[in-house]
Amino acid sequence: MKRVSILNSVLGPIMRGPSSSHTAGPWRIGRMARDLLGSPPRRAVFTFAPGSSLAVCYADQGSDRAYVAGLLARPLTDPGFAHMLDLAPREKLDVRFEVSPFAEADHPNSALLTLTGKDGREIVLHSRSVGGGSFEIASLNCVPLLLNGDSWVVFCEGGPGSMEEMEKLLSPWAQHLEGLPGGERVVLLGTSSLPPEEGFFERLAASPTVRDVFAANPVMHPLSGKELFTDAASMEIFAREKGVSLGQAALAYESALLNLDEALLMKEMEERLDVMLGAVERGLTGKIASMKLMAPLAEKLWTAEEKGKMFLGGPHARTAIRSLAALHECASGGVVCAAPTGGAAGVIPGVMATLTEDFGISRDKILMALWAAGAIGLFHDIHSTFSAEVAGCQVEIGAAGAMAAAAVMEAAGGTPRQGCDAAALVFQNVMGSVCDLVQGVVEIPCHSRNAALASQAFLCADLVLGGYESPVPLDETIGAVDSVGRMLPEELRCTSKGGLALCPSARNMPRLDRTKKEEI
Repeated sequence: MKRVSILNSVLGPIMRGPSSSHTAGPWRIGRMARDLLGSPPRRAVFTFAPGSSLAVCYADQGSDRAYVAGLLARPLTDPGFAHMLDLAPREKLDVRFEVSPFAEADHPNSALLTLTGKDGREIVLHSRSVGGGSFEIASLNCVPLLLNGDSWVVFCEGGPGSMEEMEKLLSPWAQHLEGLPGGERVVLLGTSSLPPEEGFFERLAASPTVRDVFAANPVMHPLSGKELFTDAASMEIFAREKGVSLGQAALAYESALLNLDEALLMKEMEERLDVMLGAVERGLTGKIASMKLMAPLAEKLWTAEEKGKMFLGGPHARTAIRSLAALHECASGGVVCAAPTGGAAGVIPGVMATLTEDFGISRDKILMALWAAGAIGLFHDIHSTFSAEVAGCQVEIGAAGAMAAAAVMEAAGGTPRQGCDAAALVFQNVMGSVCDLVQGVVEIPCHSRNAALASQAFLCADLVLGGYESPVPLDETIGAVDSVGRMLPEELRCTSKGGLALCPSARNMPRLDRTKKEEI
């Protein structure tokens, strides 16, 4: 079963928009690839399979810049992110992006990366960006494996008969050892949640049985502990036995999984909250970098609501507008928190801002509401995916709405079961929602869906607070969502080959970033 950290993969990473699958995931892949190469790269060739999501939108969604930032060991939030392709030659890095078939392509976000270091060393990686910033390195130099950035990694190659000696060298450090099929090569993979001790690599290099070593540091929190629960049903038992809320149960889970103090984890969540609220604030000013298809409209809508021009208005409308504002920041390439993805990064910030500003919920309770949201995302990620390329918009913006409903329930003092029921209602309402990005850009219909799901989070929480109980529990609902999403044809999963993306008006929309008609 997949192991999931809330901070690593559900409410995080802190990233640049517009898409976590296309910026956060590629950045992590590039950063880990640099480590495995063992020296600053001098040449990088990225190959994307024709018809894949990456082939369609790697340039529009910033994947090219994210890969390069990782290879150059620059933070994803670097102020110069937009100019990474110009920076690469100055850093003596020659980068090429190609669209061509390759045998290992098995995911919409598969990429084949051929890296050459300054010493002439070359490695070939097959990677997948699998949603919400999570990723997998599926092969190294044609050897199948599975690396996802949550541990220290050592990959050893030796000659015939060298396995026993290599195991002897790695076993004092490695928590997990795996012999891999390498043909004539003897290949051993070691991983650990702890870094190798001083002198470890020198001992490996001195061994006559070891021909080559590739190593990498984690790019997120190492998973050094154990899970307290893995689904909503087992969480409810835990929460009932411990007498804790949904948010408190999620915090306890993360502390046990990462072996980190709860106070430290609260500080990390507070950092994410500040990024979320900052995105809302910047988006409401209208003074953000230009988007590609839309001019900022959150400020205009906010003024209309203040003047009473809306039929209903009130907290529901203000939540939706705040959600639009946060997604403006994301779509313009600003710094946001994946929640659980970049394309869904407006929903939870909009709800958190409304709980704070309209209802006066204390900061401590807001943070616990975020942990409750993280619990719902945790259950979903363990048993499904956050990748719209795999299962449609329902697992991105839909998941964000479900998480936000649980957050509202936590802030209202609801029980863990009520939080799960509110989340289940949202999922049931959006089941089957397709991902049909207009012109391959995370703007339309993403903005209106973020706004609608942020408002719906309050509605579903209210229904449950009023006595509605979901006849189908959350765990079963997540299973149904995943099954439905995987039935969707490729055209409706983030390839811009179906839905609104094919409407004549959508296809003919002018690109503001190319025409320069709208300068913000």
